[in-house]
Amino acid sequence: MVRLVHSVVPAIGAAGALAVALVVPPLLSSAVPVRETEVAAGTSIKIIATGIGAVHGAANPANAMVFLAPEQMRRRATGDESIAVLTSDSGDQRVSVSVVDGITDFATAAPRMLLPLRAAGVTVRFDGGAVDVGDFHGLTCVLPDTTGGVCAVASSGDVGVTVTATGTTREAGLRMIADVLNSSKAVEA
Repeated sequence: MVRLVHSVVPAIGAAGALAVALVVPPLLSSAVPVRETEVAAGTSIKIIATGIGAVHGAANPANAMVFLAPEQMRRRATGDESIAVLTSDSGDQRVSVSVVDGITDFATAAPRMLLPLRAAGVTVRFDGGAVDVGDFHGLTCVLPDTTGGVCAVASSGDVGVTVTATGTTREAGLRMIADVLNSSKAVEA
């Protein structure tokens, strides 16, 4: 009898642990707030920069960026106030916008602005193109391993922005980037 108890109790414990592993995650997932919110076309989105000038140490007080959602999209929660990620049902379009402050030499900063993408395992390279939209001026780049993947790094004053777009085609992504940059303004947070 003692031997039976010693062999059955661990089996019951393992079955209980398996049941908890299968039941608890879906329950927790249903209890977590929605991670996406609907954003109408033209909705103003503000992201606050990181970087040396973000604490108003620079001469330019701008340390944030405001842009308009280019179309009806959903904004994903990122937990980082310097990044906005928007997704669309049309063509699986995805736009990510991040902002940094304290850019004093754009030629040096531009390659560094791509480092977070590379650290995330994304293949990215400059394609020789330029972007000159609204108040922002910079360089275009591609994400060759991503469907329709294009990006741009640009600056306005000492505020730098990285915009990536993925989806159906490069042209659609470039239009989305141009829409974002055209509506963008460097502002004080």
